[in-house]
Amino acid sequence: MFCNGENPILRITDVTRGCWNACAFTAVPRTYSSLIFRIKGSAAITCCGKEYRINTNDILYIPQNLTFQAEYTDTELIAIHFVTANDDKKPEVYSFENTEELYKLFMRAAALWENKEPGYPVYLMAQLYTILGTILAQNTASALPRPFIKAISFINANYKNSAINVNMICAEAGISATAFRGLFRKHYQKTPTQYFNELRLAYARNLISGGMTVENAACESGFNDPKYFARVVKKHYGCTPRDLKFYGK
Repeated sequence: MFCNGENPILRITDVTRGCWNACAFTAVPRTYSSLIFRIKGSAAITCCGKEYRINTNDILYIPQNLTFQAEYTDTELIAIHFVTANDDKKPEVYSFENTEELYKLFMRAAALWENKEPGYPVYLMAQLYTILGTILAQNTASALPRPFIKAISFINANYKNSAINVNMICAEAGISATAFRGLFRKHYQKTPTQYFNELRLAYARNLISGGMTVENAACESGFNDPKYFARVVKKHYGCTPRDLKFYGK
């Protein structure tokens, strides 16, 4: 899947917002890829013997160096054109129930390209990767069981509670501990405990750098054992908890 970021984007060549009447055409191989948000209309793309249907509010990825046939109804869209390090082999279509956030991100990309204010190439590249990250997040969320999503939401809201554990999370979300751990490892490449600690560490780091004592910050962020807190800080940041007071300074 292109939006997972494994095919690096080398440069952005153009951002276009266009409208045109219904048409059909054959596209010869192009030296750039396209990520397209369809504001209005529908389309059928035929490539490598497969047809892809794209409706209003869908997002289409067309890799560089592909030949395809396209049939459009009356159309309005925003297209970001860019060069990737590798040639992907087939188009991809992303469909979501709510695309308001993605529409705003595409509009922001179009504005960056049009205005070309200082620093715009970097901001535009960051915007494109934000779009890809949003697509990946929504695509992943739509494929995950609701109880797992509920469990993650519970963790994010309660990680500062030192009593939180996997059994508590699973009971709250209605998922078995075995299924939860398996899905967590698959989608986060870490254990739930590692995830708790990362959230707690970030919170404690900000408290300490803001002037709170190490002991109070550890307690506030869910670490009841100062020695364990010190070990986790050393492992993640390579320093002592007291050194975190200089973070960002």
